Amino acid sequence: MSDDRHGEKEPLEPESTPETLDFDDELPPRHTPRGRKWILAVGALIVIGLALGLGVGLGKHHSAKSSPTATPSPSIWTGGPENATDIKTTLTREELLGDQDRWLLSNRNFTISTEPQTRTFNWTLSEVNAAPGGLIKPMIVINGMSPGPMLEGNLGDRFVINVYNNMTNETTIHWHGMYLRNQNFMDGTYSVTQCGIPPGGSMTYNWTVQQWGSSWYHAHKAAQYTDGLYGPIVLHTPNETAMTANKYDEDYTVMINDMYNTQASAITWRYEALGTGLDGNPGDEPAPDGGMINGVSQARCAYLPASNDVEPERRRDVSERQAGEYAFYPSSNYCGSEHVDYWNVTWVQGDTYRIRLINPGTFVNTIFSIDSHPLTIIEADGTSVIPYTVNSVDIGVAQRYSVLVTLNQTKGAYWIRNTLATDQLRYTTPDFNATTLGVLRYQGVDPTLMPANLPAPSLNGTASFDSSQLVPADRIDAVPPSKQVFVQFGMQYTTDKQHYMFFNSSSWTPMAPGQSTIGTIKSIGASSFSGNASAMSQLQDGRLGSQLTIINEKPEYMDLIVNSLDDGDHPFHLHGHTFQIMSMGSTGFYEDSSSLNMTNPMRRDTVIIPAYGHLVLRIDTSNPGVWVFHCHITWHMEIGLLLAIVDLPDEIAAFETPNDWNQLCAPDARLGY
Repeated sequence: MSDDRHGEKEPLEPESTPETLDFDDELPPRHTPRGRKWILAVGALIVIGLALGLGVGLGKHHSAKSSPTATPSPSIWTGGPENATDIKTTLTREELLGDQDRWLLSNRNFTISTEPQTRTFNWTLSEVNAAPGGLIKPMIVINGMSPGPMLEGNLGDRFVINVYNNMTNETTIHWHGMYLRNQNFMDGTYSVTQCGIPPGGSMTYNWTVQQWGSSWYHAHKAAQYTDGLYGPIVLHTPNETAMTANKYDEDYTVMINDMYNTQASAITWRYEALGTGLDGNPGDEPAPDGGMINGVSQARCAYLPASNDVEPERRRDVSERQAGEYAFYPSSNYCGSEHVDYWNVTWVQGDTYRIRLINPGTFVNTIFSIDSHPLTIIEADGTSVIPYTVNSVDIGVAQRYSVLVTLNQTKGAYWIRNTLATDQLRYTTPDFNATTLGVLRYQGVDPTLMPANLPAPSLNGTASFDSSQLVPADRIDAVPPSKQVFVQFGMQYTTDKQHYMFFNSSSWTPMAPGQSTIGTIKSIGASSFSGNASAMSQLQDGRLGSQLTIINEKPEYMDLIVNSLDDGDHPFHLHGHTFQIMSMGSTGFYEDSSSLNMTNPMRRDTVIIPAYGHLVLRIDTSNPGVWVFHCHITWHMEIGLLLAIVDLPDEIAAFETPNDWNQLCAPDARLGY
């Protein structure tokens, strides 16, 4: 049966024998664990790309029943060059966080309807200074806020989002998890589906809602969303409550993530240019300073060593990747004096709340819990699941869950916890804030009442539930694949001391300025890419070498089989698709995947592959476009962990792209690259 929530179609008829594409002959040999040090590269891996341009590219806080008045409502904002100066250089915390009523559905006066309509949003992107926690830091905001405005609509609605870039760098906006069927050029992936929006420039994103559920948007250029350029997407359908098989009284959105008090460009520069994490050990990913709940943090300090502690034999010529000096924090451990708040809400005893949990983080999983209140999972990445009750929810970077919580305890105040998954960290910063706290108060209690100092749940930095146990509520059995593609990935040093992440022997880089993969396909025109060496060379051309590109010239079901040679977990996301998870495990998989269990496998768009483990993902290739598959850890994206899946290139060549999209790749639009 067709499921209109996800834009699913009737299954395609498979071919009798799957085609297998095995790139193993391109791979370096498997290595011993790096223990978050390093694997030495083989001599054949010399100059492979760096993802410089592709990034995945805050008194007591207000309750959900109240809102500050200092910030204009996003519904009346008239963003654009004529009033860009309306956004202050330094924002108060109340201005930064915006109207807190926006997180609760009933406060937004939104009508869930079957009648599609056009919804217009005007956004201005700006660079400001603000203190989401105890330290004033550089941030990127939308209409003066971070997280940015709520993007909300119904199935079938058309979104028209006018984005004006008041920053000093190019940017793009990606709509995470959106199908964008026949609208791939609105996907917002820098250098792949569009050229960047230059400083002072603008672009209109115009796309149709083709699914429902919880998601988010974010910058997809460099590490910009780490500095605050992200926000929630909530999409409805009239029978969504019935589809969850659960009733609830209210609908609330909560974004929880890790956070860095140092500007992302400074961290990125050190990680890329010096070949080190912030503690000086090669390969250690930069550790966060703390966490956030809906933009509120209790982290007071920033950690950025002033000296270069890289081991001499690993020290490279920094000019190879010199990206400028960032001296915002001259000390190796600088702390601020701004007051810190608890994020808080006041809810009604006896009511059941749907909480849409979104992790817009940079590096680590977040573990969400409410003291004394069990959580029942009903949605994962837009897929309704059979209700599954847990004490806490482990959310990978870019993943989303909806949980139900019933306020059936004694009236009082209870801690809400965002605990960072410390088992993923290679080190912690000197003043690391592992748990960010919020306060849930029952309506009618003293608004100054604080929770009892009960011990935290015994999380130990790990999750209390197994996401592989989730089962879709709406059954869709898998269709046998007609194609299998094997890839594997790991971290490597090249012989010239450059460090990258590789899919097989390829590390992604953006195309040259003024180019995009879609633009290249359109310029080549309709042709058989798999049999056209010239076309393939253009399509796979990066600044520093060939890109790993999988071409699907016809609609079919493909198994993407991914093996990890790395000792860490990785959250992988595929643009434009909801895939079926056919297999996931802690060992490698090099078998025929067509015999795997076909009964109602879990469907989502972001999944975590365990250390030295595997994923088998069944993908419908009938959505024309260039869709990237990448690790959503920003630091790994920045050093190349991305490949492209090109579905139906002949249809891509026929895309009619809008004029403002075309103009972004014009030579005179490249200012501020």
